[in-house]
Amino acid sequence: MLISKRQVALLLVTSLFFTACVNQAKSKPKRHRLINISGKSESFNNGASDGCRTAISYYTKDHRAFNRDIEYNKGWWAGRRNCEGYKYNKS
Repeated sequence: MLISKRQVALLLVTSLFFTACVNQAKSKPKRHRLINISGKSESFNNGASDGCRTAISYYTKDHRAFNRDIEYNKGWWAGRRNCEGYKYNKS
């Protein structure tokens, strides 16, 4: 029994349709520790703010500072890692 191209296409489309309809349970975001930015440099704070903004909504990074300023770089990564869905401690 040969399967025609039309039958293969129909089978593929049907499979994709049912695959898309599978209910995928949304996992809760992991709880991350709050970032305490008191006593940190202004550069770290700016990086943490940009990293948080990146994790939560829009990609934000001062590329020049990220590549040249280690404090900004550390702050950006700390903000990105720890702020997805959560706010960091400003006080």
